[in-house]
Amino acid sequence: MHNSVKNRREELGLTQEELAIKSNVSRPTISMIETKSLENIESKTMLKLAIALDCDIGDIFFKENVVLTQQNPQEE
Repeated sequence: MHNSVKNRREELGLTQEELAIKSNVSRPTISMIETKSLENIESKTMLKLAIALDCDIGDIFFKENVVLTQQNPQEE
C-alpha cells in the first residue's frame, strides 16, 4: 500500500519515536508502515497517524492509488 507517512513526518520535523508518542502507535509499526513492509494497516492506526500528522487519511494513504474516471452519459 502506498503511503507518505515518512514524508509528512519529516516535513513536520518529527522522529519516528516522537510520532509514536504523539499517535500512540508503536515505533516498530511506524517503521514497518514507512518501509512498506506492513501491508494491512488497520483503519484505526491510519486515523491515529493522520491526526498526529495533522492531515487527512487520504493525504498520507491511498492518494497515489486514486484513479478518477468519467463516464460519458450517452454510453449508459
